[in-house]
Amino acid sequence: MKIAIFSKLTIKEDEIRKKLENFDVDIFPPIKRGDLTSEKIFDYDIIGIIDGCFLQSTAVAHREILKVIENNITVFGAGSMGALRASELDTCGMIGVGSVYNLYKNGIITDDDEVAVTFDDNLNQITFSMISFREMINNALNEKIIDENDLKRLITSGKELYYPLRTFENVIEKSGISGEKREVLEKFLKNQPDIKRNDAFEMLEEIIKYIEKQ
Repeated sequence: MKIAIFSKLTIKEDEIRKKLENFDVDIFPPIKRGDLTSEKIFDYDIIGIIDGCFLQSTAVAHREILKVIENNITVFGAGSMGALRASELDTCGMIGVGSVYNLYKNGIITDDDEVAVTFDDNLNQITFSMISFREMINNALNEKIIDENDLKRLITSGKELYYPLRTFENVIEKSGISGEKREVLEKFLKNQPDIKRNDAFEMLEEIIKYIEKQ
């Protein structure tokens, strides 16, 4: 089976190739509108969508995904744009994977900007996603680095910032957390796992399982 993966941001190309080393896979940058309309896309048996463009280009349309599904291509989604679109199109056959997908599916998270990040021309992430930040600061609360009031201020500050401005420094500054607590929190956050990244790897695992069942 021939696989197309849209990512290179949440997880890098070499990580995807290592995970899918025994499979025929092509890896593309974050998906944007028009990427699924090329005739070449119909050569694939499986499409996995992780990352997608928000600010940089127009987002992939629902009808594009539906068209490839109608042409008997299996489409998986996880992590970022993939999770968002899967939560909207799983009743039409798109397969959603992971925690972010489930948060959208169950209506716990509803805003598109929760998974949006900005990145440079080399696909290096500049800002963090709100959905990942929520997980990280909840971990900080559990570790008693912050308290409930800090948590609420951080969430409010993160949501009030336009997503291209969401860096740890900007959000913490806006929240009013300062001094030693700020230093400890910033260090903690920079060493936290990313929920979107974990989901992306889970999707690759699900693709492998799917192929092995065929």
